[in-house]
Amino acid sequence: MTAPTAAPDVRLHNYRSYGWLRGFSVVPSWGARIEQAWWDYRPDRMREEVALAARVHANCLRLWIEFSAWMADPDGVAEHFFDAVAATAEAGMKTMPCLFNRWHNYDWDYGGTYTEHLFRNWQPMLDYVRALVQPLATDERILVWDLCNEPQARALATDVDRREFEWLSAIAGTVRECGVRQPITIGTMTGGNVHVFAPLCDVLCGHPYAHDRAGLDTLIRSFKGMVKRHGKPLLVNECIPGALDDEVRARVARLYVERLAAAGFGWMGWALREGKAVSTRRDRYDGNGINGEGFHPFFTKDGTLRAGLGFLREKPALPAPWESRKENNDAGVGR
Repeated sequence: MTAPTAAPDVRLHNYRSYGWLRGFSVVPSWGARIEQAWWDYRPDRMREEVALAARVHANCLRLWIEFSAWMADPDGVAEHFFDAVAATAEAGMKTMPCLFNRWHNYDWDYGGTYTEHLFRNWQPMLDYVRALVQPLATDERILVWDLCNEPQARALATDVDRREFEWLSAIAGTVRECGVRQPITIGTMTGGNVHVFAPLCDVLCGHPYAHDRAGLDTLIRSFKGMVKRHGKPLLVNECIPGALDDEVRARVARLYVERLAAAGFGWMGWALREGKAVSTRRDRYDGNGINGEGFHPFFTKDGTLRAGLGFLREKPALPAPWESRKENNDAGVGR
């Protein structure tokens, strides 16, 4: 199999290190499923969500959307998504669109692309990709294109693995045909999962969910090895194990924020606000958390930062590149 080569003229947000990255992966809190988030979209509600992230100095939001949401109302859903990008920019942040989802919960699934879809006609999905990507292909409000959250292949040993790689190869090729000037990533997890999809990416991605410092440091070392092996930078656009106990979650959050920033990978926590989707509800948490209690939000339903997370209000040591440029301009540097 051959993979599309990286676009030779990626000009926007092409950085050697993303250690300054700070933000959240977002399925808006009113959506029990990804589709509902965009079908029931309201501009004022989106701006309320975005404002929470701005309160803790976020510089990027990873917005999940999906073909199944778009196909019900292509023009309307695209308009909703473009407004969400605008809302994020109004608050001084960039958007990282996540175009497909391959992680699924067996009990309270919030939608996405399933294995059987990989063996169907992809053309409608590629039309969806063009509809969202082309209007934003040279837009500096887009930081990075994330093609898919957590594709499952960790090798290319089975028909399903190979089909998933071919599917994402087609998506990557379509995104590049749109003339994007931003880098491309894929929301891969760890180990072989990152290596399999690395050829399709301009920027590698990791999703660390270790429960203690030793485990996190092991993953950080492995990520550094991937950077060296593939000759590409790496960012973390989903991380930090959840917990029902606020103080437990706060301790692990501080660990991740400090260690990932220092390693040069940055961090985007899952998830922004308590809502309707699995793992954003206390009564529908997933197993990907401390003591198997994956309750992941940083903010409660009423917009309160969970106990122990006050350290996030402190100004980060590493500003985003566009923030540094603004500070220099305001100070008259280079005039």
